Formats: sequence, C-alpha cells, structure tokens
Amino acid sequence: MNYYWTTCPGCSCEVAIQFVERPQGLFGSVRRWSTDRTINDGRRMEVTREALSPEGGFSTACVCGATIEVRPAAIERATTEKPAG
Repeated sequence: MNYYWTTCPGCSCEVAIQFVERPQGLFGSVRRWSTDRTINDGRRMEVTREALSPEGGFSTACVCGATIEVRPAAIERATTEKPAG
C-alpha cells in the first residue's frame, strides 16, 4: 500500500491518498477531513498507467473537486515484506 498526505488547495481539508499499483494503473481512495471534523468523507480513486508521469507522479481530484498533484518523492511506500536478518 502506498500513502500520500497533503492539504487540499481547494477546501483546505487534510487529505490522505492510499493506493496500490497494478499493471493497469493505480487503484485506491482519497479521504479528507476538516480540522474541526465537520467534514470526513472520501471517494474511490483510479489513475491509468498512461496518466502517470515517468517519475511516478500523478494528479487526482479531492472529494471537493480540486486537483491534487501527487509528488512521487513524497509517497510513503508500506510493505508487508519481513526485513532480512
């Protein structure tokens, strides 16, 4: 699972994007919440392989509709692999 955390430029909510990579592209969700917790919702996310930049970046929409640019260097990559040793 991969994670990207940011603040939406449109609604100013905190946003968590989580996704997995598959041969067809990225599949996951966008969750947002306001600092006062009156907003807490999400939506499904799909990004085609063709829409990815060569470095692995992409854009997707917040639940409010604003565009969020995902910088590849800020993506946190979680793994279920057991460390060697």
